[in-house]
Amino acid sequence: MYLKTFKIFLLFVILFSVSCSESANTAVQPEIENPKITDPEKYEPTNANSIDKDVKISPNSASASEYQSGTDIQKTIDGDKSTIYHSRWGDATEYPVELIYNFSDTKDLIDYFVLYPRSDATNGDILELSVYTKAQGESDYALFKEYVFTNGNSPKMIAFPEGFVNPASIKLSVTKGVNDFVSLAEIEFYKESATLEASLSVFSDKACTVLVPGTTREDIDNIDNEFIKAMALAIFNEVYEEFRIGNFKSYANPDIASIANKTGTYGIYDNATGIYVKWGTDMVVFMNDFEGEISLRVVNHNQGFGGVDYVLKPGVNRFQVNTEGLAYLIYQNEAQYEVKANFATGKINGYFDVAKHTNEDWQALIDNAEYTYFDVLGELSMLSFTTADFRQYNTNITELIGLYDNMVDLEQDFLGLYKYDRANKSRMYYRTNTHQDMFMYATSNRTEYHKSTMPGLINPNTLKTDPWGPAHEIGHINQTSPGLKWLGLTEVTTNIYSLYVQTTWGNAARIDEEVVAPYNNRYENALTEIVAANISHAEHGDVFCKLVPFWQLQLYFSDVLGKKDFYKDVHEIIRTTEDADTNGESQIEFAKICSDAAETDLTAFFIDWGFLKVVDKELNDYGAGTITVTQTMVDDAIADIKSKGYPEPAMKLQFIHEQSLNIYKSKGALSIGNASVVNNEITITGTNNAVVYQQERDGNIIYISVRDKFTVTSFNASDKIFAVGYDGERQEISVQ
Repeated sequence: MYLKTFKIFLLFVILFSVSCSESANTAVQPEIENPKITDPEKYEPTNANSIDKDVKISPNSASASEYQSGTDIQKTIDGDKSTIYHSRWGDATEYPVELIYNFSDTKDLIDYFVLYPRSDATNGDILELSVYTKAQGESDYALFKEYVFTNGNSPKMIAFPEGFVNPASIKLSVTKGVNDFVSLAEIEFYKESATLEASLSVFSDKACTVLVPGTTREDIDNIDNEFIKAMALAIFNEVYEEFRIGNFKSYANPDIASIANKTGTYGIYDNATGIYVKWGTDMVVFMNDFEGEISLRVVNHNQGFGGVDYVLKPGVNRFQVNTEGLAYLIYQNEAQYEVKANFATGKINGYFDVAKHTNEDWQALIDNAEYTYFDVLGELSMLSFTTADFRQYNTNITELIGLYDNMVDLEQDFLGLYKYDRANKSRMYYRTNTHQDMFMYATSNRTEYHKSTMPGLINPNTLKTDPWGPAHEIGHINQTSPGLKWLGLTEVTTNIYSLYVQTTWGNAARIDEEVVAPYNNRYENALTEIVAANISHAEHGDVFCKLVPFWQLQLYFSDVLGKKDFYKDVHEIIRTTEDADTNGESQIEFAKICSDAAETDLTAFFIDWGFLKVVDKELNDYGAGTITVTQTMVDDAIADIKSKGYPEPAMKLQFIHEQSLNIYKSKGALSIGNASVVNNEITITGTNNAVVYQQERDGNIIYISVRDKFTVTSFNASDKIFAVGYDGERQEISVQ
């Protein structure tokens, strides 16, 4: 009995003790009804699944007014962007081409649709389009809106601001396509999700970058959506990373300037976001309202320049990325607009922008980069080079990007793009190429460089002394075609710009210092094998020899006469003159254009250099072709120039070179000394103000040298040596 009573008592004491303990704790730590989320030291996106995607609305049928067999309208709704619709081939396309999409009566609303052009080419890209709608119960289509696209090769979002209620059918009436065809890879229709409206009410903008004034921590705690709550708290606590929010501006499609200037195209990745997207990432992007179309392009630089586009709309965007790489906002519009964007997911890679960052920021930015490439933006240029090489070879990023900016600036100025208000709106783009075994090359929207070139291109000290490679490649972008890039000149006239950059930066001219045995340099090579040999300019195979007369025009008119605008005006005349029909006509026209720009009769110069000479020659210049110049063409060109009454030049500019510039400027009087010949090596002594020396045999000039020591193929006892002055005066030099 006593034992039983003791057990009951003991149990009572234990229960009482526990109860008292809980009561004591309650008094010290009051119960929390709504636990707050922990304040983060940095932002980490939560699961994007809480952000509902817009609802895709599938049409139940589609038809087209015409199509090419195998590329019918069903290809636009098969979920595969690699298959395309295409209008009839040949000359059979009849406008308007009508593409009709029908919807069942169970679909209550369409807010927008997206047009995806083909990715393999531009043929058929839609340029002009009218959109018609028909609701359930209506018998006729009503015009919604007409569109003109300047860039048909980017996705287009067409929105119904008030929503298209009870859709029965949408008709696309295409009235213009690239090359008079119509093509379309895919079309997708959507109804916007409205599940986030309450959660987003704490933000004052659609991009969700600014909290409503007066927003408290408690307001954020009460947000239902966990993704939005985490983002809002990071913004509230000012730990939302720099590169997640950005202001981006529109850039005109570089094709516009390219067509107007008759050049290649500048870059399209000016709107670097600093966001690195891994494969399979659910991207969540918030956008303020904007004009036109915007896409987010994810570029895997390890695989090439191109990328995958994801169309963006104002407000919330969520999509899964099926690639990896750096993200760029593609916002092409001739008008100047700005938009704010918020990248709530994706990794931070960062970028360097000379307009907002300094050398002091550089080390942290490049050290923290997560991707294999890193973007550097200057005023006129943009670099996407390999991160590891940036880390290894560069310590002064502002100097480096300043050099690339200056390179672009010099070439644009040389072309007269500033003088004639034609400067490109987007940046020149330089990119490391790690996926191809290509050294350096230029193509649409970029110049590319093998990884092995990075030490020279990333170190400012090296670049300053040897800018030839990138100056040459961007020169290809700047080449004016066909007026200064007819057949045979692709690797020639780009080097006018290379030389300009090289010499402006204080380096010796390549064609003056580079020895090409047995010649002292390219001047000597070219003067001997083109001028002395009396051949057509087109017949010579060395691109640097063919470059010489183009550069001599710059030396004479700009450096000697001080007419700095000579080539600016030449380029402008080419830009504003109708293109010649043939390569030979382009060559002839160039002689006339230069004479007009200089208001000088340059017929003798162009005859000597073989521009005004008969030729009919097949050439392979990145493709086979023929250049033909007839005697009639030559005679007509000379007559045209002579008819204008221009004075002939006072100096023989066909002999000018870097070492003779001072003689031309001072008009130094020619005086002669002696010559010695030993084993075909000729040495001139005691001669002053000679711009070239000529070896003459039987009345024919067979060798022209720009140095006072040179080696000829042979020297006969009857051969003569002449010194030539700036004005063409010739005096024979006695051979000792």
